[in-house]
Amino acid sequence: MKKLDWILDKIETSAFVIFLSVMTIDVFVQVIFRYIIKASIPWSEELARYCMVYTVFFGVSAGLRVGAHTGVDAFLMVFPRKVRYYIVLLEKIICTLLCAAFFCLSTQLTVQLFQGGQTSPTLFIPMGFAYMAMPIGFFGGMIRCVQNLIEHVFLKKKTQNA
Repeated sequence: MKKLDWILDKIETSAFVIFLSVMTIDVFVQVIFRYIIKASIPWSEELARYCMVYTVFFGVSAGLRVGAHTGVDAFLMVFPRKVRYYIVLLEKIICTLLCAAFFCLSTQLTVQLFQGGQTSPTLFIPMGFAYMAMPIGFFGGMIRCVQNLIEHVFLKKKTQNA
């Protein structure tokens, strides 16, 4: 479990660094070209947008690992300590099921886009590549949810309020 966690952390961190770096450099160069050279780069905005999309969907996985996306602490505090364990368990099960459903649906959409042959307006890449961020992010999120569920059930990892 620790090795899987380490591998996913490395993948997520590398993806963040790459996509945020490319996006930052791209936007910086576009500003220089637009306002100093007075000539715009046509594909720059689209590249920055796709880098942002990938960053967000890799953030799904990273955020789910630390529990940043799910749970309402104030709601949990209303219940007795023994009941909190089961509420957190239910939250982790629902989160896993939602990630699995979103993974399946986004994979179907991505496959349809690849089969349709549509390309992006200025980069001329298949739109499936732009939408591929969704299944990647939700697959990572699903793995992270399963990790959290295993830790909660089998390792009796204590949450802040459970």
